[in-house]
Amino acid sequence: MEQDPEQEEKIITISEKSPEEKLYESLKKYELPDYLLYTGSGGANNWLKLDGAKMFPVARQLKVMLEENVSSIVRFIPACMSLVSVGVGSGEKERILLEELIKKNRTEKPASEKVSIRYYPVDINSHFVDLALEEVKDLPVEKKGIVAFIEDMPLLKKHWHLPVLFCILGNTFCNYEPEFILQLVHENLEQGDLFFFDANLLPTQESGEETQAARKSILGTYASRENVLFNMYPLLQYGMAPEDFDFEILLAQVDSRIGTLCRTRKSLNILKDAEIRIGTETIDFKEGDVIRMGFTYKYTYGQILAFLDICGFELLKAFLSEDRTNVMILAKKRI
Repeated sequence: MEQDPEQEEKIITISEKSPEEKLYESLKKYELPDYLLYTGSGGANNWLKLDGAKMFPVARQLKVMLEENVSSIVRFIPACMSLVSVGVGSGEKERILLEELIKKNRTEKPASEKVSIRYYPVDINSHFVDLALEEVKDLPVEKKGIVAFIEDMPLLKKHWHLPVLFCILGNTFCNYEPEFILQLVHENLEQGDLFFFDANLLPTQESGEETQAARKSILGTYASRENVLFNMYPLLQYGMAPEDFDFEILLAQVDSRIGTLCRTRKSLNILKDAEIRIGTETIDFKEGDVIRMGFTYKYTYGQILAFLDICGFELLKAFLSEDRTNVMILAKKRI
């Protein structure tokens, strides 16, 4: 663990390797993990731009859903829980929750029993953690930002004041393998902790016009110019030209313990011989090379409930949009 000397309320757990080193190592293997799209000030600014784009409303729709339902959500959350949120981005979603939790705390706790709410914004990008801390500087909360991966949970929980409301918001949940992420959360939450996450859904998996229209809409969103530029940014930043490669997005069917799931498959396809320079290192690409990227699952509501059950969670409350394309779920470990 390392304390950031310029920010006493921030802890950095990320390894010594710089984002450039990680990018170089990945591209040498023809891979570009999605987390590298969010690193550095460039990655942060690109995500904020994408999040505000009209043609990419995924996270924005979930934020609106949170705003509209937050008072109902907080009814199921005990007063004075610590808020831990992974992948905070700008921290706007977390502020919405904190304001309502503070209101609940003031209503339910006599002055003599007041306990400060503690807030732990977590992100792999130090710039996002700074933004999240700044977002709540006027709120009466104790706060400590953590620069880390969600895989670091066993280390991170040493900094939490129990019990915690553990959040994964902004559709981030869908960017992990389902059993991996749920088992990780399950192993690191204590009895009394709660798990709150959201997801952009596929309304139904059955064949028919509704499903086909939903799949077409998903592909249209993820193939939008704004999202394509976000995914292409690392190669453009380090010297390749837009005509040197293209971005491909497909919807694939993958098997799982609960049946067939829908998942995006992304790649950058090299169209002509080209090179990029990262620091002092150069990587040569040949026409026909394919750089594999990350994915996003598109679950149905029923599939998420099935995975929660398999991985040992009890559903406390779900908020499902009328068109079944967005959901927020509050759960706890099954006793």
